[in-house]
Amino acid sequence: LHKTSDEPIRLTDKERLVLRVLYEAGEAGLPKANLLKAVWGYADDAETHTLETHIYRLRQKLEPYNQHTMIKAVDGHYSLDIKKPA
Repeated sequence: LHKTSDEPIRLTDKERLVLRVLYEAGEAGLPKANLLKAVWGYADDAETHTLETHIYRLRQKLEPYNQHTMIKAVDGHYSLDIKKPA
């Protein structure tokens, strides 16, 4: 559920796992290859657009809550732009 609206945000298991892995990585985030390995078990040299597709769909789902920019992607490196609770 969204914290302020109590509306359900329907995410797939992989979308939740992408968010969890990025959250656990902290501000440093992860390179694409590490994220692909952690979520899908892909080899370091795998060529796929799976991650980009999932990130795109996640951003679409988060847009109504003004959180579509929460997932940062810079030069093949992914991170979340959020603050962890103390």
